[in-house]
Amino acid sequence: ERQKGGIGLRGPGETQLETDRRLLRNRIMQILSRLEKVSKQREQGRRSRAKADIPTVSLVGYTNAGKSTLFNQITEAEVYAANQLFATLDPTLRRIELPGGGVVLADTVGFVRELPHELIAAFHSTLQEARDADLLLHVVDAHDPRRDERIEQVRGVLRGIGAGEVRELLVFNKIDLL
Repeated sequence: ERQKGGIGLRGPGETQLETDRRLLRNRIMQILSRLEKVSKQREQGRRSRAKADIPTVSLVGYTNAGKSTLFNQITEAEVYAANQLFATLDPTLRRIELPGGGVVLADTVGFVRELPHELIAAFHSTLQEARDADLLLHVVDAHDPRRDERIEQVRGVLRGIGAGEVRELLVFNKIDLL
């Protein structure tokens, strides 16, 4: 009863399950193609910044530490910031002018303990921004009772992705909640 023949979307004898699988495979291929295109665009942007000798500063830290809120304050941007885990799902970059010249500030996705970051496509660009940064502003939720543990977890992830040698400055956030 689930087989249909005739002209159109499904071929003769193709079940609904086979049709769904084929459509899902096509959709996955489209998404992977778009991810590859975005990845190439981001890589081109990184190469352009390196060629122009524009330093990059990345905001890194545990999820919900306040990176996006700090990013908005520094850059006067309006990226989505909320008191929730993974409010940021994609890095945002803005150029800011400092007395010594311009820098690019990157707001990144928060890290989480025991999450295989290298396997998740959404984290790939964040990991790349952290690896290629000239300075990491490691944002820490000062109010978190496990803040020391969180600092070490983030540093462990940074070492794991090859960003352990990048200069780091700890920035304690949410001190008003202490």
